[in-house]
This record gives sequence, structure tokens and C-alpha cells, in this order.
Amino acid sequence: MNNKIKDAFDAVRAEDELKRNTKQFLSAYTAKAENPIRYKKVAVAFAALVLMLLSFGSWRSYVTPVSAISVDVNPSVELGVNRFDRVVAVDGYNEDGTELAASVDLKNLNYSDALEVLLGSEAMQPYVAEDGLVSITVIGSTRQKGEKMSNRIRSCGYAQSPNVECHSANREEAEAAHEAGMSFGKYRAFLELRNLAPEITANDIQTWTMRQIRDRINELSDGSNEQANRNGFGGGYGGGQNRKNN
Repeated sequence: MNNKIKDAFDAVRAEDELKRNTKQFLSAYTAKAENPIRYKKVAVAFAALVLMLLSFGSWRSYVTPVSAISVDVNPSVELGVNRFDRVVAVDGYNEDGTELAASVDLKNLNYSDALEVLLGSEAMQPYVAEDGLVSITVIGSTRQKGEKMSNRIRSCGYAQSPNVECHSANREEAEAAHEAGMSFGKYRAFLELRNLAPEITANDIQTWTMRQIRDRINELSDGSNEQANRNGFGGGYGGGQNRKNN
């Protein structure tokens, strides 16, 4: 989704600005109008034009992602979420992610339902069966929206697992991740690892699974931050603490 998130935020601001400018124009024109009949004709014509633009804008609002969710195991997949909480874009950020995105139909589902379908899909099972770590990272259209989305995901059954972790990110991190050719979920983990091992590069971890990255982080930090990175998840989906790592 290289520039989709940035373009989406810009589109939402543009639509809100159109609405504000329309109200300001009508208020100003009403105050200045000397001929009430002429004003009504102009106002009706202008309102029709605005209605047409807003109808087009409503469709654009539906198909435009304003929030995003990164799901990373070994496949890296990003879900683009519109202002109505529906998934409208699914993109893979590595070969496995591209294949996974093409194998599961997630569009038009509520984002929490889409995650359940994705994590429970047959195509995902090989990656989670052997203690694979699933990292879910959320970027909301606003900070408050991101927190709301994260809290909703945490309340879902698939999130009640020691093998699932959830984080939040921001637009700047997403843009930096895409420039590095990674999903923002994996990029966030990379930054955490690089803080402990500065010699590790983005290219070094391109083929690493999230479990391998997390295990390396815990090894370098003596495991002291493992529970903090779980963000309160526990028990349920995809267990298998004693299985070998991917």
C-alpha cells in the first residue's frame, strides 16, 4: 500500500473541506443576495451540484482506506480499512503474503471479522501450526480510532493467545516501512530489534518469521520485555508453547 495510506488521509481531508466550503459559500451568498428569486435558483443549482459531488464522494469514501492493519507471521499482509470499518484493500508484502492475500476473500468484511477469517483460513495454518507468532499492528485514521480498533481486536477470540501480539503504529512509521519494502508490522519489529543489535539491517530480516525476530529480541534483552510485547494477550487460538519455532 505504498502511498495509499497518505493518499487516503488526504482524500478524507479534502472531502471534509468541500463540505465546510459549501456551507461557507451558501451562508455568504445568502447574506449578499439582493434578489431572493435569483438566489433560490442559484442555490438549488449549486445544491444539486454539491449533492452529485458528495454522492461521488460517498462512494470514494467507501473504497478509500483510511486505517490499516498489518498481519505478520512469515507472510506479511496489510488490510486497508475504510471509515465504515470495512476492509477495502488487501496487499501482500512478501511472496508468501501475496499468495495469502490472493487465497482469502476479505474485502467488504468488518476488519475484526476479516482477521478471524484470515487467521482461521487453511492457507494460514502452516504458518501458525508450529508455534508461529502472529503480530497484528494497527494504524487508525486518528490516534483515538487506532486505540478503538486495537481494543476491539484484543477482545476477539483469536486474540486470546500467547502466540498473538498486537501493537499500534503511526503514518510516519508506515511510510518508512513501505520505503524499506516491508509491512509496517514487520518494520516495527525490525526497529525494536535494531535498537538491541544495530548491525542488523532491513535486508537481513526480510525472510525471517515474526517468531524468529521476537525470539532474537528476547535473547538480546534476556527475555525481560517478552510479556510487555504480548500486550495482555493470553490462552486460546494457535497455542503450542512447547512446539518448535518456525
